[in-house]
Amino acid sequence: MTIIIGAGPAGLGAALGCKSPALILERNSFAGKKLLLSGSGQCNVTNAATREAFLARMGEFKNFLKPAFYQFSNRDLMRLLEDAGCPLFTREDGKVFPQSLRSADVRDTLLKLVINKGHHVQYHSRIVKVEKADHGFTLYDSNGIEYSTAKLILAAGGAAYPQTGSDGSGYDLAKQLGHSILDPKPALAAVKIRSFGSFRECAGITLPRTSLKLGKQMMQGDLLITHQGFSGPLILDNSYRMQPSARIGVVFDAAGRFVDLVKQHPRKQLSSILQLLDIPHRLSEAILQHCGVSNCPAAELCAKDRNLLAGWLKHAEFEIQSLNGLDLAMSDYGGVDIHEVKASSMESKLIPGLYLAGESLAYSLPSGGFSLQMAMATGYLAGIKSE
Repeated sequence: MTIIIGAGPAGLGAALGCKSPALILERNSFAGKKLLLSGSGQCNVTNAATREAFLARMGEFKNFLKPAFYQFSNRDLMRLLEDAGCPLFTREDGKVFPQSLRSADVRDTLLKLVINKGHHVQYHSRIVKVEKADHGFTLYDSNGIEYSTAKLILAAGGAAYPQTGSDGSGYDLAKQLGHSILDPKPALAAVKIRSFGSFRECAGITLPRTSLKLGKQMMQGDLLITHQGFSGPLILDNSYRMQPSARIGVVFDAAGRFVDLVKQHPRKQLSSILQLLDIPHRLSEAILQHCGVSNCPAAELCAKDRNLLAGWLKHAEFEIQSLNGLDLAMSDYGGVDIHEVKASSMESKLIPGLYLAGESLAYSLPSGGFSLQMAMATGYLAGIKSE
């Protein structure tokens, strides 16, 4: 019998892939504790993007995750849930939710499918040690119980939201078997900005299709201003690349229109000029305050301040003070190095019979249903290939 560690999306996906009955060991008293919190309890279960668009959103992890996606795509997951009595709806942005907007409906549907396939879930079973044995693997739980299995699927989650049981302990199990572990750092995390000053008053403002520069990389997406810094998809999706003290550049005026607008509208206040660049009024005032420029008519703007504002709008530099910690981040970037795992099967290249799935693996995906989908998909592929 195959043993699966973890009854989250990756573990349930693995069970759905297994043809023979498997034993799922779950440390909590119920399945999918973290899943129940996803999407603020509404569960953004996947994304309805086309296959090409979905794969493109995987970025640098595309080649590794492609076989799992082909085995169990977003369409497959949507069809599975709806056929099992969990109707879905797709928002204009492509995010897919259960019609009830209750994550428990997704969890319950998946769990029912798993149980109906003959799999067994054993709760309150926290595996603390695993050893390679002649027959496969020997597992030891915190209650002193031993388990033996020829095939082991590690789907114990990552290190974000430790209160759900996703505390990085699964990484330790993989390390016990000889795998290299990338130290986890926050992903899908908001950032705090040092000396945020006047921008605190702009909390709640969203800037759509904003460009951001990090090092030599340029990214684009929706930026949300918070009381302490930045969030929104533009930040969340790229936070795994960020670190404290790094500097990011927000582009407010890529085309350099500000100087021309000043000439075209000499009587307009500078805050009104900035609004012509699609910058909201509150943010316009905060920018002027931050740059130390008075909100005067455009004709009264001296050359020094004009050049200062023009340059800042093309590259508004901010220093990251910190990222939300693993206790608040939606995910983490860390775990088993994917170079030690076969993309075609999710089997370890180091330990035959060991399979890894979901957040046990060191990859990071954007917000919008991509992470949950690929947790299920990598689990499903591992389940199929473990037979």
